[in-house]
Amino acid sequence: MYSLTFLSAQQLVQDEEAMCKILESMPRSMFNILFKMAFRKNKTQLLCELVKMWPYSEFKLQLQLQTCRHCSWTYKKCPECRRILTYDELGKNKIDAIILGVMKYIRKVIMDGSQEPPHRRLQLLDMTGLLDKGFSWNLKLTRLWVSSIRQARVYSSGPQSQSSTEGAEASSVTFPAEASVNLLVDLVLCPPTADMLKELLQENANGPLHLKCRDFYITFMVFRDVLKFLPILDPLELRRIDISHCFMTSELIVSLLSHFTTFPNFQSFKLTFNINKVSNLVPMLNTETELLAAELRKLRWLKEIALPSMCLSDQLENLLGGLQYSLESLQLSFCSLTKKDLTYLARSHHSTHLIKLDLSGNDIIQQLDIFLELLKSTSKSLKWLNMTLCEIKDSDFYATLPYLSSCTKLSHLGLSDNPLSSKSIFTFLGSPYHKLSNLKLMSLPIFLDCCQNLPQSLPRSLESYVNAEMTSHVINKIKQMLIGRRNSDIVFTPRFTFDVGDYFDL
Repeated sequence: MYSLTFLSAQQLVQDEEAMCKILESMPRSMFNILFKMAFRKNKTQLLCELVKMWPYSEFKLQLQLQTCRHCSWTYKKCPECRRILTYDELGKNKIDAIILGVMKYIRKVIMDGSQEPPHRRLQLLDMTGLLDKGFSWNLKLTRLWVSSIRQARVYSSGPQSQSSTEGAEASSVTFPAEASVNLLVDLVLCPPTADMLKELLQENANGPLHLKCRDFYITFMVFRDVLKFLPILDPLELRRIDISHCFMTSELIVSLLSHFTTFPNFQSFKLTFNINKVSNLVPMLNTETELLAAELRKLRWLKEIALPSMCLSDQLENLLGGLQYSLESLQLSFCSLTKKDLTYLARSHHSTHLIKLDLSGNDIIQQLDIFLELLKSTSKSLKWLNMTLCEIKDSDFYATLPYLSSCTKLSHLGLSDNPLSSKSIFTFLGSPYHKLSNLKLMSLPIFLDCCQNLPQSLPRSLESYVNAEMTSHVINKIKQMLIGRRNSDIVFTPRFTFDVGDYFDL
């Protein structure tokens, strides 16, 4: 049953033009619900006017997209809310409308002044969380931020800038402090965006709309070019650096980390898809580990480290042992972890704080007793666990069940590409083992009983032997079993990567 406020907002947004005319007389308490409804109904003109007259000091898009009344998840977790923003032209038009609203607000303040008290004056436009895996969408967003900053600079310069061809004249014009708005976004740095972002960030102080970067994604960039951007980022806002498809040696990683000691809110360092294949095969030397550990110790606010495919055999304690703070997210996939590494992790101060742990591609079965100890020590905090491609067999999996069931906060579980029978999953999800009421997403293994013509010695990859029809039948039976137990909220996925279920959303 919907509230009267919800039903009223739903009716009001139907006549977009009329709503825009009476918006000034609407109480502050109606703005949030009107925005949610206008966004859902694709009323771009109304979205623009709502932002222009926003009666609060902060506008956070992710909170506005949280329309599900009974869901306590954040926007990225809720399937119902996530469908509201589509990564297409329709979605871009709605984001354009929000930006246009801010432009109109800035123009209005510059021309007419602002009589609003600080708590009702727009100071922050938070547009984070909009990036997608699609390159074209991210490029459109980057161009939108660039054009918005430049347009705001024109607004601040007044009529004389319309005929001016030189940027220097516009940059010398002052504007009232009330017109200043911080635009907080996530940025993608890649060769097509490098020049425009560098120019934009360098001239960021010249206009009323100031670009601030929260999460910085770097891909296919040369290391020396990456370093040029660090001095022009706002150190108070940067939260994450995610580097992918770049050539990175241990020396370059150490050099990069040394620049973040002055970033007080830097919490996440992710190094994914490292092009340096040598680091994947050759164990790190003690001297390399010590240099890297020394830089990590300086980052006192760090909560997440992702170092996939780095050969860390017997080096994990050297790398993390000196950290005074406790990590909450660790990606150690394909890191050739040994019994010594897992023993350290299970008995370290990190284990009781870990929320997210990726051990995919490691030989945890040969150290099963230590792995079970690790599960026990993380059971009070762990929400996300990936055991993809760990060659877990039925007997190993049955041994883990009591320990998995003790991880009562677990919401994400990755089991894909392990040679398990469907019976083991029925046992896990059926009584009495399945006590994980928070489990929402799970990647299923390759069911051996759904494979055909298997060789006597099992290969590491079984995909070519899978019978898709048999697998589909088993999955449907699992879903029916969960419906019968009134636990049908679990979503099954064939793949499970570190990006599924962001640490900051867990």
